[in-house]
Amino acid sequence: MSTELVRQRKVLPVLTVLLSVLIALAGVTASSVLRESTSDPALPAAAGDDLGDGTRLAQYEVVGGVKVFRLRAAPLSWEVSPGNVRQAFAYNGTVPGPVIRVNEGDTVRFIVQNDLPESTSLHWHGMDLPNDQDGVPGLTQPEIEPGQSFTYEWKAISTGTHWYHSHMHGDQEGRGLYGSLEVVPRLGDIAAARDYRLIIGDGPLGFVFNGKSFPATVPLRARVGERVRIRLIGSGPEMIHPIHLHGGYFELVAQDGRRLPLPQQMDTLLVGVGQTYDIVWTPTRVGKWMIHCHIFSHAETHTGMAGLVSIFNVDPPAVGLPLPLGG
Repeated sequence: MSTELVRQRKVLPVLTVLLSVLIALAGVTASSVLRESTSDPALPAAAGDDLGDGTRLAQYEVVGGVKVFRLRAAPLSWEVSPGNVRQAFAYNGTVPGPVIRVNEGDTVRFIVQNDLPESTSLHWHGMDLPNDQDGVPGLTQPEIEPGQSFTYEWKAISTGTHWYHSHMHGDQEGRGLYGSLEVVPRLGDIAAARDYRLIIGDGPLGFVFNGKSFPATVPLRARVGERVRIRLIGSGPEMIHPIHLHGGYFELVAQDGRRLPLPQQMDTLLVGVGQTYDIVWTPTRVGKWMIHCHIFSHAETHTGMAGLVSIFNVDPPAVGLPLPLGG
């Protein structure tokens, strides 16, 4: 046997072992990446999922190709902050109501049950739909009396971030009868690694983000370098709010569901009652960064922060990124 052949036979087992080790390591790395990606909030959420901001995605069933949602309006004792319990009205037992997310072109049906002690109706804010589905009592429909129900049905053609709310009077809306209404476009949705919504309330529940006042507002998570989408919705029912984000600037990319031809860079955005905005923020530094109303009586007291305040907990990037200029 030649010397060369002997050498190859000695080297082959070593190469085989090395190859096995590399394959095993690759498998571990791949599984780790898979675990990381499957926990990423950017992946499509399932019906009923917690969206990481104090809201949940609405559940529905498909009947004859129609997405059917059920919304029950009823009174509720709601703790807006530790020890601060208010008398709320809620859809499906939560303030705000469940996040309704459908796709452009979906036919949707909403069966609304009124278990309030008073009449109500439901308006689909920003939707292009038949007049008799618009939800204005005494104009496009009769009031939904206590103990009665009403069914709405329309096709989702108005893409972007919108909202739904009681159209009976401002007190019902202020007590919590509202929620996010999101129509995902077939093409050209806003790209982001995280997708949050902050619905701003200032009625009988006090100053609330997603039904809660600080310190009960849900902390929001992000990583350095991620694109974070924040849907700002002004539910009111009475006031305007300049929403300020600490930690640099963000980009305003859409208003009332409509994409802007040119995004605008800013760090404070005035949100009026009924308006929706989509902003995108890319954090550059780790830490706890506030997002709050900059009218101080809406966000601070003599004893500290309260009301319209939430905190972004920004973690290091998943992969190495260059530090911003200035270190």
